[in-house]
Amino acid sequence: MDLIKKTFQHIEGIGPKKESLLWEEGVIDWEDTLNKIDYYAMPGSIREVLKKELPKSIYNYKSKNYNYFLKKFPPSITYRLYPLFMDKTVFLDIETTGIKPSKAHITVIGCYDGKDIRVFVHGRNEHEFLDYIKNYSIIVTFNGSCFDIPFLERYFATTIKSAQIDLRFVLKDLGYTGGLKKIEQDVGISRGDDMEGVNGYTAVLLWNYYQDTKDESAIDSLIHYNLLDTVNLEHLLCLAYNKYAESSNCKLLEYKPLLSVENYKPNKKLIDALHKKPYKYSPKSED
Repeated sequence: MDLIKKTFQHIEGIGPKKESLLWEEGVIDWEDTLNKIDYYAMPGSIREVLKKELPKSIYNYKSKNYNYFLKKFPPSITYRLYPLFMDKTVFLDIETTGIKPSKAHITVIGCYDGKDIRVFVHGRNEHEFLDYIKNYSIIVTFNGSCFDIPFLERYFATTIKSAQIDLRFVLKDLGYTGGLKKIEQDVGISRGDDMEGVNGYTAVLLWNYYQDTKDESAIDSLIHYNLLDTVNLEHLLCLAYNKYAESSNCKLLEYKPLLSVENYKPNKKLIDALHKKPYKYSPKSED
């Protein structure tokens, strides 16, 4: 059984606690709930809401009108829709020259839709991003609801209408805390020796060095770093989904091999040199 069919939080008046109580009552799925609804211990008001709303969920699910759920699911459980929207989901990460949109700009936008990679670079093809992102119903990020998406919206003066899965919070609820790279280490994802010690600060150094020298190995190194942030999200989403599904006796997703991003070769010598003497290419203070 898919996790979506054991979901009740899209129904008005039912949050995580009430959904958990329904599970404790032994509900299996929407149809089972309707068949046994008069025997479950629940307030009459909830019973009536379920009788009214569950047939709509069953109908839209069977009709494959999955957008019905996309509009109703709260952001905290949008991950449960992933199996239905795999072809309409994109993993995304951005690099910037600073953390304040008013004083910084985007350098690289990395996108991966489970099949293909797209990279948008400042001064090259970033203008193509908005047309690209319209093709997707769900955007998956790490901390993107706080940073990436607001930054993109201000940068492009637009509103991104896709639903979001922010894995920072989905994973935090499962006990995985810290930044993306720490969580990757916790679950056994290795970035390789070439990326050891590379972080967002390094990304700024690489961009500034590239702007000054036009050294293509610098931009390739930056894109390589960005794409690791991007493609690894697929594995983490699968992991999170399966943790929740397993606890609910639902069908698990099959893990895919981690995608190689070796088309963009990192220049380790350059990275090491910038780490040793970063001062010339350090970001300017935003204060």
